[in-house]
Amino acid sequence: MYIILGFLIIILAGVVQAYCEFGRYASPDFKPRTLKTRFRFVLEGLWIFLMVIGAAVLWLPYVFSPTGAILAGAGIFVFWLVLPFVITPIMRNRLLPPWDQVKKELEPKGYNERDYWRGDWWMIESKQKRRKRKT
Repeated sequence: MYIILGFLIIILAGVVQAYCEFGRYASPDFKPRTLKTRFRFVLEGLWIFLMVIGAAVLWLPYVFSPTGAILAGAGIFVFWLVLPFVITPIMRNRLLPPWDQVKKELEPKGYNERDYWRGDWWMIESKQKRRKRKT
C-alpha cells in the first residue's frame, strides 16, 4: 500500500515539476498565467515537498531494513530519470498553442503539425540550443 502511495506522490511531483520547468523555459508569450504570478514559487516548493514526501512514504514502512532505502532511491530515480522522458513531452503538447495559431510562423522553419512541439521555438532565447544552420 505504501509503495503505491509513494510512487503516486512521486508521479504527482513529476507532473508539477514538468509544469514549472515549462514555465521557466517558456517565453512570456507562451508561459502559463499561473507561472506569471507569485503562485509560481508555491508550485516550485510544492514539487520539492511532494518529492520528499513520496520518498519518505516509500522509506518509512521499512525504516530498519535496506528495502526502504532501495525503494526511496528507486522513487528518486524514477522522478529524475524516467518521468522527464514521459511527462515533459505530454506537458509541452498540452501547454503549447494549437498548430493553427503558429502555423504561419513555423512552417517556413520546417515544422509541421506532428512535430512542432518538439522544437525549441517557444523558449526564451537564452535557453534555446544553438544549432549550426546549413546554408
